[in-house]
Amino acid sequence: MQFGITIPLERFFKLKKPPYGEALDDLFCWELHVVLLQGRPSLIGENCGTRFSFVLADIQLEDQDQLARLAVGEIRNSFLDMGISPGYTERYLKKAGAPEITKTHGRSQVAYLNKAVDLMMWNDIAADPHSARQPVLNDILNRTPTKCTGCLEPEPPVERLLERLEGLEQLDHLERLDRLAGL
Repeated sequence: MQFGITIPLERFFKLKKPPYGEALDDLFCWELHVVLLQGRPSLIGENCGTRFSFVLADIQLEDQDQLARLAVGEIRNSFLDMGISPGYTERYLKKAGAPEITKTHGRSQVAYLNKAVDLMMWNDIAADPHSARQPVLNDILNRTPTKCTGCLEPEPPVERLLERLEGLEQLDHLERLDRLAGL
């Protein structure tokens, strides 16, 4: 799994510029950014292939060494909050592989991330000031129809994600059948 970090996030955590990552299926690539949400430094992540997003408030400079762990944890929690089964969630995380911090995945992906930031800011009244997790904001981000690379019509990111996860499940099934046929 790749986490492309924006320059503001690099600066926030005082990180060195990361390398470009190897080309991966965009379902396993995320863009990460830092914004102030009601005065609290917050991590926003968006999936490059579906625009599925999460927000995690109250990140601190001390979180630098656990950025990938925080992002993976919030992806897991956000999937579950949106009704994605624990089985699909864990299979996704396993198939995504070990987290890797990289440069962002291109201008269009960062532009989509900026649109998610705008939507979050327009709905910041929904932020929970007493919690780092922001399930209501996540719900707004993931149920509001958006455009995405390769999609003709706006669609809620959670629906796009479910379609891609079902496609992964079918691919896994075909691979298992191929292995059985080869026995």
